[in-house]
Amino acid sequence: MLTWGDVRRWDPAAIGEVADALNDGCTKIIAANDDVGAMARFTGWTGDAATAAATRGASLTSTLERLVAGASAVRRGAHEVQIALDRIVAFVRETDELAHRNGLAIGAGGEISVGVPQPDQARVMAELADRIEQGLRRAADVDADFAEILRRVLRGEITEQGGNTLAQAAEAGAAQSGLSIIGPPENGTPGDNKAWWASLSDTAKVALLQGNPGLVGNLDGIPAADRDAANRAVLAREIARLQGDPKLKGLEAIQQRLDRSEPQAFLLALDTSGDGKAIVSAGNPDTAANVATYVPGTGSELSKIGGDLNRSDKMWAAATTSGSPSTAVITWLGYDAPNELTDAASDKYAQGGKAALDQFQDGLRETHQGPPSHNTVLGHSYGTTVVGHAAGDGGLAADELVFVASPGVGAHDVSELRLDGVNQDEIGKHVHATVAEHDMINLANVEIAGYDPILGQDPTDADFGGQVFTSAPGTDGWGGYSTAAHSEYWEDNNPSLNNLGQIIAGKPTT
Repeated sequence: MLTWGDVRRWDPAAIGEVADALNDGCTKIIAANDDVGAMARFTGWTGDAATAAATRGASLTSTLERLVAGASAVRRGAHEVQIALDRIVAFVRETDELAHRNGLAIGAGGEISVGVPQPDQARVMAELADRIEQGLRRAADVDADFAEILRRVLRGEITEQGGNTLAQAAEAGAAQSGLSIIGPPENGTPGDNKAWWASLSDTAKVALLQGNPGLVGNLDGIPAADRDAANRAVLAREIARLQGDPKLKGLEAIQQRLDRSEPQAFLLALDTSGDGKAIVSAGNPDTAANVATYVPGTGSELSKIGGDLNRSDKMWAAATTSGSPSTAVITWLGYDAPNELTDAASDKYAQGGKAALDQFQDGLRETHQGPPSHNTVLGHSYGTTVVGHAAGDGGLAADELVFVASPGVGAHDVSELRLDGVNQDEIGKHVHATVAEHDMINLANVEIAGYDPILGQDPTDADFGGQVFTSAPGTDGWGGYSTAAHSEYWEDNNPSLNNLGQIIAGKPTT
């Protein structure tokens, strides 16, 4: 039976060396493929001796094909197991460090002892016990997976499957080395997806992340780190494929953001069809105390995502300055946004995007580690319409709503909005809105002949019932309004940026 001390001593690099050695051996045999094939072909030689030689040559060739197939199976299995072991060893190291930071120690048998008494040790000890049990279960699963691959090879179940070259035998063996993995539930909820992912061993997860990253990367309910690993593989493939495509600019902006370390970014979804969609988080939403989802508005598409990523980084910095102990701000370009202002006069884009936003927020709750995070959903321009429709359609898994420069949120007042976990009689305290004095969006919120604006009431109106916070007036223009003012809420000297940071951090606004 594996112990905590056993797993501490695991060396993933040693498994990697096995994989490398097997790969080198297979490569050398495959490189001699013509010479091996010649063993069974003796042109111009006939008779009993020739027949015996050909039979012997064919037997040797068949034996080599089986050996290459088996070695390739073990090589691929060893490679996947090495990655799985890297994940487990990192988990063990993080658990040991958590214990040390809290004056505790974990013995080789998994026992927890107190070194230096500190506050809150009882809670930490319970968390450590859970992590030790989880780590040992994952380690046992990986150990069993690799043992099964080795048993299949030894039993002769890995074959060349009718290939006629050693290279084909190697490919067939590698293909058969993978474990049988049942896919995610069809049309599953984030909870269903979480349960499916948790049921897989680390080796199976690695096999999916490497072999079918598109299946995993966009599933709500899968941990952020795993979605990120899958989508980075998809991103690299799409950058290579879409040379010359306008969406390449957005893909490169995402890659550049992923390459920066502060805060670490996570690619939570990527879809290059149509105008393209992407979800990128500045900070890990599974571990952050405060998590915000930012929904951009009209004209948003994959090729232009660089500006939205910059806004999220600024909000992360503002929340951190406001006292948030740990923060994640997510750029959620997960819907088909209106391309033109004329398109934005309809709520059909909000209707089309609300379910995806609702499910994404549910997924954040499912994958979050530790106590529930304080979650904010923030929309800008038409993005507020998407957020409003999602919150008005049965409720949204969030603690705060923020409407910046809204043309209407599909509601007459806050009583038509719902937030999971917020008492309905308190909803007005959790809905925040702002609009710049010179923002052209004010023209969309004018009541004409007693009729409400097309997309709903202006959430900054006193009658709406929310909390209105301050923004700078913005750039003045013809008639007192400008398009520039519509995009200036994230400028460094604009009080709206500070207020956004305050809301994300769970602090009062001005």
